[in-house]
Amino acid sequence: MESPPGQSIEILKQRAFACQAAAREAVRAYGRASWLRFAATFIPVPLVVVLFRLHLVAWHYYVLGGAFIVIAGLMYALDSRAADRRDKAIADAKAARTVYRAARTAEKAGR
Repeated sequence: MESPPGQSIEILKQRAFACQAAAREAVRAYGRASWLRFAATFIPVPLVVVLFRLHLVAWHYYVLGGAFIVIAGLMYALDSRAADRRDKAIADAKAARTVYRAARTAEKAGR
C-alpha cells in the first residue's frame, strides 16, 4: 500500500529539520571542544617551562619539547576526527534538505 504523497513530503521535511538540528549541534560541540584542545596544546608545557625555568637544566627542554610535539600531534588527530564528524553532519543535513526540496518541487509540479 502506497502512502499519500503529502505524508512522504512531511516525513522528508521532518528528516531535513532533524538533520539540520543535528548539524547545528555538531558545529556547537566542535566549537566548544576546539577551545579545550587548543588549551591542552598550548598551556601545559609552556606553563611548566615558565614556572620552572630557573630549575630546568638543558636536557629538560628537550624532554619538554618532545612532550609538546606529542601533545600537539595528539590534539591535531583528535581535532581532525571531530572536524570529520562535524563535516559529515553538515553534509547529511545538506543532502536531506536537497531531497526534501526536490520532492516538494516535484509535488508542486505534479498538481
